Amino acid sequence: MELAFRRQLREMRGKKSRKKFAEELGMKESNYLKIELGKSNPTIKTLERMANLTNSTLVIELVPNESPQVGGEQLTLDLEETEDEEDKQ
Repeated sequence: MELAFRRQLREMRGKKSRKKFAEELGMKESNYLKIELGKSNPTIKTLERMANLTNSTLVIELVPNESPQVGGEQLTLDLEETEDEEDKQ
């Protein structure tokens, strides 16, 4: 998990103890602590509960990577098949 997410989660928890916040999320304090410290990633369901508890909007976004370009034109690579791939066809 990104450092910004963990920092934001601590800020949104506010003055509540980790134990209290974890209880409100319906999870053990040890599991919440792993998420806050970046040792575990929350499930979508847990993220939804966190958003509801902190009166936040959960946004999950896939952002495409830019295609590599050379001289302002799109770069195209021709890949040769290996013998194993040819045998599968």
